Amino acid sequence: MPEGTIADFLSRIEGELEALRGRLKRSLDFAEVERTLTTLVNQVLTALLEGVLRPVLSDAGWLERLRRLGGRRGMRFKEYRRVRVRLSTGMEVEVVSPYFIKAAPKRGRRKRGPNGRGSHLGLEALGFIGRCSARLVSEVVQNAVLCPSLEVAREGLARRGIERDVKTLRRLCGQRGERGLAWRGPASLSGSEQLAGHTLVIGMDGGRLRERRCKRGRKKAGQKRQGYHTDWHEPKLFTIYLLDPQGEVVKAFAPLQDATLGDHEQLFALLERYLRALDLSHVARLVFCGDGAPWIWNGVQGLCQRLELDPERVHEVLDYTHAVQNLCEILDLVPAQHRAGQTLDKCWKALLWQSDIEGLRQAITKTLKGKKKTQALHKWQRYFAHHAQRMRYQQFRDQHLPCGSGHVESAIRRVINLRLKAPGTFWTRPMAECVLFLRAQLLSGRWDILLANLTGKTAHMMADQEAVEHFESVNTLPMAA
Repeated sequence: MPEGTIADFLSRIEGELEALRGRLKRSLDFAEVERTLTTLVNQVLTALLEGVLRPVLSDAGWLERLRRLGGRRGMRFKEYRRVRVRLSTGMEVEVVSPYFIKAAPKRGRRKRGPNGRGSHLGLEALGFIGRCSARLVSEVVQNAVLCPSLEVAREGLARRGIERDVKTLRRLCGQRGERGLAWRGPASLSGSEQLAGHTLVIGMDGGRLRERRCKRGRKKAGQKRQGYHTDWHEPKLFTIYLLDPQGEVVKAFAPLQDATLGDHEQLFALLERYLRALDLSHVARLVFCGDGAPWIWNGVQGLCQRLELDPERVHEVLDYTHAVQNLCEILDLVPAQHRAGQTLDKCWKALLWQSDIEGLRQAITKTLKGKKKTQALHKWQRYFAHHAQRMRYQQFRDQHLPCGSGHVESAIRRVINLRLKAPGTFWTRPMAECVLFLRAQLLSGRWDILLANLTGKTAHMMADQEAVEHFESVNTLPMAA
């Protein structure tokens, strides 16, 4: 950017400051002063960003690198085109960008393809999505996944000078999510995670959301829309965090969280990606926490076998709160006269805490009679006897291991329930998968790590044929689901 242009901006700001001082004395509206100065500063920043972007896009060496990348994708350079892009300030500038199109077949009949065969490959390599800069997309997507609705996000962004409609917000979320999903797992790690000597805790559970699925068949006469189904589905989520030898949470390690609308096999395949990206060789212990759902514990056993984990280092813990809830179902079968003063409740809960499952069976046999006794013993056999090794709560506490899955329960509420389970909200499967992934990364504190890794992957692909081929061959879980 020419020095004269910067000087002009600075001179303009000096003149505005004098006028703003006088206006502030009269109106006492400092908020208006802030808005005016913010607009001026954004104009200066936009001009500076434009001055950096323009020379890069027109550089001959940059074009040659793009030609190589385009060749790997089956694209060829066609021409330079003028295009308007929006920067992080929310303002638009016009630049000249190298435009690539799909290369024509060398022989045989020309293939017919969908519209939009071309691409501003230079902007894409610089992180632009939908002709919006990477930082602007980051701001837009963060607001979209945090706010209770896209309309609320649109209004908040508009107050900051970023004018984007709801449709654009949805599209940017989808495009940002798809790029992140392709590198799901390793993209959330900084590479500096210190796990040696610590306990790695993995919690799993399911949430609830309503999926929007279009009805099949023809639209009925007089019906404006075809309509859609809104069945409930259970997105499955896991969270990974660290404990020190004293059982305290390691604050320096930002938890890893992710969720999928796929089945339990896809969840464990996703979890395996994350665990393989971590160095588990120096972890002191691995703890799997969950409720009594069979899919959790069946999947844990298969996962440990695939990762070849030492059984001596692996511990399985059934959440104590869920165990108490199941115990209360048996206590509800006990006549009221035997539960006077809650003495029986405390006695049976003490047996559970001490992992005296056989003592609990004897207490049930002694207290209940007839049909209720049969029901209680069936519950004891199916739940407590089956999970006895996962209910050694006193021993877990003595070893500084967690006795509950409160961490994952909190993640279910924050990641899923507060955004995707909102009343009257229905999600298409691909969009739900993107929002689950993006919201999990943002709320776990790994958003900046994700963006930095994706930028690094793009730069690596500019020079590495193997990286390009790997990127294009990755089978993202949500699309397969």
